[in-house]
Amino acid sequence: MYRVLTVWLLLLPFFSLSQLSMIELEVKNVPEPAVPDSVVESWNRSQPGYQNLPTQAKQLLYWTNYGRNNPEKFWDSIITPVLRLFPPLQVAEAESLRNDLMRIGPLPMFLLNKKLVKSAQAHAADIGENNAAPSHRSTNGTDFGARMNRAGIRYCANENISVSSQRILLSVILLYLDINLPELGHRKTLLNPNLREIGVGSALYGKDQYFLVQDFACSQ
Repeated sequence: MYRVLTVWLLLLPFFSLSQLSMIELEVKNVPEPAVPDSVVESWNRSQPGYQNLPTQAKQLLYWTNYGRNNPEKFWDSIITPVLRLFPPLQVAEAESLRNDLMRIGPLPMFLLNKKLVKSAQAHAADIGENNAAPSHRSTNGTDFGARMNRAGIRYCANENISVSSQRILLSVILLYLDINLPELGHRKTLLNPNLREIGVGSALYGKDQYFLVQDFACSQ
């Protein structure tokens, strides 16, 4: 049995770029460490509004901040076992990701921004509840820039969206890999030291998938 995971990116404010990656993988039991990282867990739980996030959004935040807090550990203990499990992911982008994670060093973990959380969750719910095609554009036609303006985000903003049909971790790894996307936009967003705030959202998409949203901004 196979599932298709779809990943997009939009960058603002100086230009917009939409990228699509579709990866077909066999459904397997994706390995995760038995013991959560206490530093990341403590950081996330200290963020106002964290407890109100959907379960999948909490997982999305956890793995996003895990990769930021310790990129080398993220590669060694998280990504490497997944690459072994899925040989089709052992491509040139995996090697370049290893190099990037080993070089960049620890980054500040993202702070939850309640405006971004509200926007991300609203967009996830809109796409999920309407079973609409994955897009940065709302079902009423509102684009990402308008959503950010409406949310009160005045400076830089980025958005990653994806459809998760297995573990949330696998979706995050695929965002980092950016297979067949020469611009590596998702990876650059996740590893951008100038982006400090985040909103995450998730909603059921179809019978057993989740539509995931990451909205990023520099310090507001």
